[in-house]
Amino acid sequence: MTISQDRITQVVSALKDYEPERIILFGSQARGNADQYSDLDIVIIKETDERFLDRLETVYELVQPRFAMDVLVYTPQEFTEMQERGNSFVEMLLREGVVVYERSHS
Repeated sequence: MTISQDRITQVVSALKDYEPERIILFGSQARGNADQYSDLDIVIIKETDERFLDRLETVYELVQPRFAMDVLVYTPQEFTEMQERGNSFVEMLLREGVVVYERSHS
């Protein structure tokens, strides 16, 4: 099932309670070549003291997706460190990812 823009918007809306700094869509949905077997791939960047796996559990509890969804949650520091080390995943994310939410710093 191709995931509609409405569903992506619903996920982003549900995640606002999680207080993310940024939500980045990546994979086939971001590239625009999703098909019926595609899932929703997102990276969330936020300040948190939660352990890595606990972050994922929190996100799934908030969103309760009815479709396949892969989520990764990084702190800003973790994300910056991976970027500085030339992490190929982060490089791909910065090249192909689509920022679907960014908290305003007002």
